[in-house]
Amino acid sequence: MFAFPIAAFAFSLLLALAVRFMRLEVRREITRTTSLALTAGFVGLMLLGWWVLTRGERVEDRLVAPLILPSPSEVLGAFPSLHFEQGLVRSAVVSFGRVTSGFFLAVIVALPLGVYMATFPAVSAFFRPLALIGAYVPIVVFVPLTLVWFGMTETQKVVFLFIGCFVALLPLVIKDISNVPSAYVDVAATKGATQWQIVHSVLFPVAQADIWDHMRGVYGVGWGWIILAEVVNAEKGLGYLISVSERRGHTASMFAVIVVIVAIAIACDQLWRWGGTMLFPYRQKD
Repeated sequence: MFAFPIAAFAFSLLLALAVRFMRLEVRREITRTTSLALTAGFVGLMLLGWWVLTRGERVEDRLVAPLILPSPSEVLGAFPSLHFEQGLVRSAVVSFGRVTSGFFLAVIVALPLGVYMATFPAVSAFFRPLALIGAYVPIVVFVPLTLVWFGMTETQKVVFLFIGCFVALLPLVIKDISNVPSAYVDVAATKGATQWQIVHSVLFPVAQADIWDHMRGVYGVGWGWIILAEVVNAEKGLGYLISVSERRGHTASMFAVIVVIVAIAIACDQLWRWGGTMLFPYRQKD
């Protein structure tokens, strides 16, 4: 019962000691090479620990049973059967389409609504219940609700992902627009700009780079909810494969699908990063 709190405390203590021992300086920038080396070091340590915990041909020789944590080789060995027997690539494409559809629907609604809520107090007061629902109602409750509203259909899955992305994106857009310095608005008003011009020519252009970064993060949130979206009556999708593997006791297959989800999410995140670099080059450091 007390093992996890003790482990959490020990981790925090070791981290503090490491920072102090290495004499790291507050907010001091490091080179890209150093950053990549540190990231690779963490991944390497995780893989090494994974191998140590799961090495051994027999179950009795392992520190952790394969049903709980399969070995790296067992996870790799699960990919052929997932691909040839369960359509791994097809499921990945289906999940990508669902996440992307739900996300872009959320952008279409949350982006203008967030801009107007941050700009016009009357609009903010009218739609305030939406912000409160997103802040206090767990997204999980929308799984049974969307099932009641749309049944076990493709629409249900996309709508659930739309809700998950919408409630995450709306407050971020509001915050980004609200953070635009009032001086920009005052100068535009002094120059005779109309209310509409202040919105689309001042507030949104100033905040759009931050909004892009938050859209990038929310798209990742959509991939975090894909398992819930596809766990009920889905015939395809990565969440469906995890559900099937769990029922069959194929833990290695579950880990393999998780690896695929992480790989897709990282690839998409890098595309978002590249897009931000192209669209907002002025934010890049010299």
